[in-house]
Amino acid sequence: MDRRFRTKTSHASLDFIFILSLLCVFAFGALAAVILGANTYRSIKEDMDSNYELRTPLSYISTKVRQNDSVDSIRIIQKEGTDALVLETLDNDELCQTWIYEYQDFLYEVYLEKDTPFQLKDGLAIIPSSGLTFTLKDNLLTIRAGDHRGESRSLSLSFRTKQGGDS
Repeated sequence: MDRRFRTKTSHASLDFIFILSLLCVFAFGALAAVILGANTYRSIKEDMDSNYELRTPLSYISTKVRQNDSVDSIRIIQKEGTDALVLETLDNDELCQTWIYEYQDFLYEVYLEKDTPFQLKDGLAIIPSSGLTFTLKDNLLTIRAGDHRGESRSLSLSFRTKQGGDS
C-alpha cells in the first residue's frame, strides 16, 4: 500500500510541476505580447505626433494663402527678428493684415488693421511648431515646417496672381 501512495504522490507532483511550468510559459508570453504592443503603440504615437507637427502648419498656412491670393497681397516681413508671412485683405474698406509667424515654439496668428502696432506675443497661439520658415521668390512661396525630432518638410505654392506686379 505504501508503494501505491508513493506513486500517486510522485505522479501528482509531476502534474503540478507541468501545470506550473505551462502557466509560467503562458504568463511570459502574455507579458512579452504586452511589452511588444506598448513599444509598437509608442512608436506609432511618435510618428503620428511628428506627422501632425509637420503637416498641420503647412496645411493651415497654404489654406490661408489660397484664401488671400490677390495682387500684391502676400509678403514676408521681419518683426522682432522673426520672419512673418503677412496677408493683406480689404475688409469693410479698411486694409487689414493677417500675420502668421512662429513664436515660442508655436504657430501664431494675429489679424489687425494695417500699420497697427503690436508685439509677437500679442498673437494667438494656434498649434505647436518647430522651425517654421518662409521664402518668397518671384511668384513662389516656400514654407518649411519642422518637428520635435529635427525632421522637416516643405511646401511650395505658386500664386494665381502676381506678387509685386500687375495681374
